[in-house]
Amino acid sequence: MTKVYNTLDVRGVRTRTFLKEALLSLMAVKSYNQIKIKEVTEIAGVNRVTYYDHFSTKDELLMELIEDVLTEYADIIEGVTEFPASKRPSIEYMKTIRLSVGHIKKHSDFYSIMLLGNGVLNFSDRLHDQMFESLLQLVRRMGQQNPEIESDLLVNWIVGGAIGIYKYWLQNGMRQTEEEISRQMLKITMASSQVFNLRTYVIP
Repeated sequence: MTKVYNTLDVRGVRTRTFLKEALLSLMAVKSYNQIKIKEVTEIAGVNRVTYYDHFSTKDELLMELIEDVLTEYADIIEGVTEFPASKRPSIEYMKTIRLSVGHIKKHSDFYSIMLLGNGVLNFSDRLHDQMFESLLQLVRRMGQQNPEIESDLLVNWIVGGAIGIYKYWLQNGMRQTEEEISRQMLKITMASSQVFNLRTYVIP
């Protein structure tokens, strides 16, 4: 019986993946509101009965698609442990940035559609909120190194800048490599104090 259940579980996961991929491919060519469930099932290669075994509405499918990607991103940020005192902060920041940029590259079709194309209303705000909450937890866990700077404002600053760079990178066909864009993001982050002549500014 265990084998049967495992087979069914794998089949169900595969079906849901096909449906999410089908929806995303349709959103690359038309607005979400114009997409019909019939189109999704045809591209996914499943019938409507199977679709409704997994999702009650088109919105449910979309929400799971978004939740999957944003949860993966949150796990990346929340998985960062406290930076070892023996290592330079820039090295540890770079690791975190590389993981984040790698995530954007891995899901570039998703982010291009959601941030630049036929995505859903307010997705950028939802991405911001997800990144904000995850990064704020990290900052609080590690401790704010400059008591004169409010953690929530600092995190808003970092998240807003990161999303802006991601949009720019996607808009321009990701012409910079992951390594190049990661290094630019690190340099911009570390140079903020110099740009605004805030000599005591330390990014937590």
